[in-house]
Amino acid sequence: MGISTGRDLHIDQNLTNVAMNYRPAGMIADMIAPIITVAKETDLYPVFSQKEALAVEDTRRSRGTAANRITRSVSSEGYKAENYALAYDLPIEDRANMDAAYAFELEAGASRFIVDKLVLDWDKRVLQTVGSASNVSTGFLTGSAWNAASNPGDPVSALYQVIEQIQATTAYRPNNILFGWQAYNLFRRNTNVRNFVLGTNNGGGVVTRQAVAGIFEVDRVLVSEAFYNSANEAKALSLANTFPKDSVLVYYAPPGPSREVPSFMYSFRWQAPGLPAPLSVERHPYDSKRKVESIEAGYYQDEKITSSALGALLVGVGSAQANGLT
Repeated sequence: MGISTGRDLHIDQNLTNVAMNYRPAGMIADMIAPIITVAKETDLYPVFSQKEALAVEDTRRSRGTAANRITRSVSSEGYKAENYALAYDLPIEDRANMDAAYAFELEAGASRFIVDKLVLDWDKRVLQTVGSASNVSTGFLTGSAWNAASNPGDPVSALYQVIEQIQATTAYRPNNILFGWQAYNLFRRNTNVRNFVLGTNNGGGVVTRQAVAGIFEVDRVLVSEAFYNSANEAKALSLANTFPKDSVLVYYAPPGPSREVPSFMYSFRWQAPGLPAPLSVERHPYDSKRKVESIEAGYYQDEKITSSALGALLVGVGSAQANGLT
């Protein structure tokens, strides 16, 4: 018998160290709506009066008299933590027949897959909420498109005006800026921005997020770069952004949950009794009727705009708007 040659020497199998896989990336919901852990599925949180907190009182006291009495009022708002969950079935037939290349995806990969989907849904809910002008104090329009061939607008001055508007009406200077992905690309290519950051006739160079944070003196500069498939899974891929691509959100949020200062938005997360963690992954026992094991992940949460006055939107930066900011 002759020696085998060519394809007879090797039978193709799936590689175990590489695969064409896809994971959602760029989720930033927790940096817009910080997570606050709550003890009950539904409850109230106190809302104190800013007008009273910033009022200047008559603190002078005449000799021999009592100190002037002042009052403080408080109201409340409620939340309701909804249950978000997904499950992934592991049929015994798949476990018995799969190749080694798929073994990791059977359990660890399945857990990662459903957690990614839960976080992508959270990101979409938050970003679409804050991308609506009805959920912020003010919606601004651009007077000149940031990418216009002539007179390309002044994004730096426009954003300073948005920041000043929030500070003038709330006494809090915004500490976060969120760009839509297209708005950020237009911003960093804009001639006026490059001259402001890098110097006139700079001859090249890149405007970085660190530089943008520095010129506006904010804690974070975020760019919404998470995409989701807006079409049915049976249809052709149709990518959509979770935040309006040509908008910019300016807002104030503390580094973490606080009783001393307000926040534009919060995520109220509840850990149900019996669950090992607020966002938990559970493996359910084998179901002899369906011949499957199941992996489930879920959490309870409500995302709320807690102070719309602390956020403002600059919209449509890729086009000129009548009576808009210059």
